[in-house]
Amino acid sequence: MFDGVHTGHRVLLGQLTDMAKAVGGESVVITFWPHPRMVLKQDADKLRFLTSPEERTKLFGQLGIDHLVLIPFSLELANLTAEEFIQQILIDKLNIHHLMVGYNHRFGKGRQHSYEEYQGFATKYSFTISLVEAVLTDGMQTSSTDIRNHLLAGEMKAANRILGYEYAVSGRVVGGQQLGRRIGYPTANIEVEEPYKLIPPDGVYAVKVRVEGKDYGGMLNIGYRPTVNHNVDHRSLEVHIFDFNRDIYSEEIELEFVERVRDEQKFANVDALKAQLKKDEFVIRAIVENL
Repeated sequence: MFDGVHTGHRVLLGQLTDMAKAVGGESVVITFWPHPRMVLKQDADKLRFLTSPEERTKLFGQLGIDHLVLIPFSLELANLTAEEFIQQILIDKLNIHHLMVGYNHRFGKGRQHSYEEYQGFATKYSFTISLVEAVLTDGMQTSSTDIRNHLLAGEMKAANRILGYEYAVSGRVVGGQQLGRRIGYPTANIEVEEPYKLIPPDGVYAVKVRVEGKDYGGMLNIGYRPTVNHNVDHRSLEVHIFDFNRDIYSEEIELEFVERVRDEQKFANVDALKAQLKKDEFVIRAIVENL
């Protein structure tokens, strides 16, 4: 799935592009959508992704991959054995010359085969194969699961170290209650359109904001705004963009998470909230200006 296209994935992809150049070939990445657990009904409602298919495609392009093959995952595909997948997809459709796999990757029905068995298939079907070993970050094997766990704990710096870039969430600016504007902190209310995107926990964050092709610093609140909001069922993402005063209603906006500053809090009144926002701005400006 290459969820996140993190530092471990990037080592594999770097080796892939290097080999392709060395032999005068083309680099091809194969991935699936929808996620197999969605098709196989394996707790699909609990899935949360670091990257949407569109975000992964963009990241692959930045890394110089020649071709991305997005295979629609289906029950029929799930029932192919590893050898059938190799023959029907990798050989008959893609005409591969070399297959590169990650250290913990298994494919085919039941994911039953070992790397040694894949080597046997490579000999049978006249292609070469190589295994990319685990990449360590902070002494631990790099994994999408670890990144998700860090994000869900609000540990943005640890997650970003493994990703190799700042975790990002995109969405469209929609109408809000305009309270921020009345207290001197106008905010853009972000609607995330990808239902399976992982949203970090409630709180206040230092973020980089990409809007209309430019980058700005910003302070983001995720949560229910308990001081002013009585609609407790509505979780919102609202960002105050520093030194920015244009109308961006309905624009697409991207937030890159730098650091979680504090929990969301309920204040006694709006004046107390405003006083805290001033403190947040001071702290967050110092964070984003030092990037």
